[in-house]
Amino acid sequence: MGFFKDLGRLNQQAKEVSKDWDPAAQMRQAMAGMSQVQDMMAQTSAAASIGPNGKLATAQITASRDTGAIVNHQPILEIDLLVMPDDGAPFPATVRQVVPLASLGRVTPGGQLQVTYDPANPTTVLASI
Repeated sequence: MGFFKDLGRLNQQAKEVSKDWDPAAQMRQAMAGMSQVQDMMAQTSAAASIGPNGKLATAQITASRDTGAIVNHQPILEIDLLVMPDDGAPFPATVRQVVPLASLGRVTPGGQLQVTYDPANPTTVLASI
């Protein structure tokens, strides 16, 4: 008798869970996450194409935000930087990048990172985390 009682309870729990289940909301959330990942990949591809023309600089982190997106169980952060080139005036830049879990402590306001930027388009920046 206990087996059928447990099946009845399990069926009742399933009905309770399915009341709040909204597949459309899950789909919207997944699509938003994919959009964020695509934006990050486009920015990373542009930054990776800097190539031999890129210049190294130090950048100070002014802010960092979690985007809610994850790639290979690693979070994607949006990081605001103040890039300080050796041969010019500092300029702001924002990067969206996968940050390894082991490096999350380094990405805090006030911290510094090495970056490579495109002198022709200084907003194209690749941070070394």
